[in-house]
Amino acid sequence: MANILEIKNLNYTYDKTTIFKDFNLKIAEGSYIGIVGSNASGKTTLLKLIAGLLPSKNSITLGYSYIESNRIQDHSKELGVVFGSRLNSFLFKDVYKEMAFSLENLNIDSKEIERKILEIAGLFETSNLLDKKTKDLTNSEKQQVLLMIALLHKPKILLLDNAFSMIDRKTKTKVKKALKKYHDEYKLTIILTTTNLEDILDTDYLYILHKGNIVIEGEPFAVFQEDRLLNRLGLSLPFMVDLSLKLEFYELITGIEIDMNRMVDNLWK
Repeated sequence: MANILEIKNLNYTYDKTTIFKDFNLKIAEGSYIGIVGSNASGKTTLLKLIAGLLPSKNSITLGYSYIESNRIQDHSKELGVVFGSRLNSFLFKDVYKEMAFSLENLNIDSKEIERKILEIAGLFETSNLLDKKTKDLTNSEKQQVLLMIALLHKPKILLLDNAFSMIDRKTKTKVKKALKKYHDEYKLTIILTTTNLEDILDTDYLYILHKGNIVIEGEPFAVFQEDRLLNRLGLSLPFMVDLSLKLEFYELITGIEIDMNRMVDNLWK
């Protein structure tokens, strides 16, 4: 599978502190990538560099062109971005108008805009939010609206920075299921950064970032086997993964099981 994004020998310094030094990363088209690290590991900075919000000095290519911060508009149609820290960045009072605005800038017909909004709201089961005022949204609802806005123009790459941090557990399960369905249907490339290992269970491949360096990488369940190192890095295993590893140690189950009902069934066999 071809690479849609490549980072080669990236160097970035902020306020005399080196964040990245000769950093390299390749992202395959259509992949769902998780980048996990504790605070100050470089996750958010990395996404800002990929999004063109910070200068990368010709170190990042999207397709066949460099991402340059002074020409960010060149890639605006290819990227969808959600930063979990920007919950109060709405421009309009009404949710529907807020969602429509990004498509109006693309000169899309009003009926087509309505169709796209209803389609994405239907996928995420959030049609009830369309008639709300943005000021009345909970933080969980704000993150869901921002996620839908980022997908409305059907980007090639979706960048998510702690985009599930304010969503409650029950709603998060629904949102992640909808996002995975969208990813599979449209072959969307997703790069998700988070401090919570539970958020990356749906990803294809996982990178653990520490002080601007990749210290572990692999498929999520393979990375979870490095539980001691993860703990030293300040990262906690998802509850079901941690429980699975403990039960596996005592030879009560084989492998990692994230579904509680299936785990109980296996234990009772």
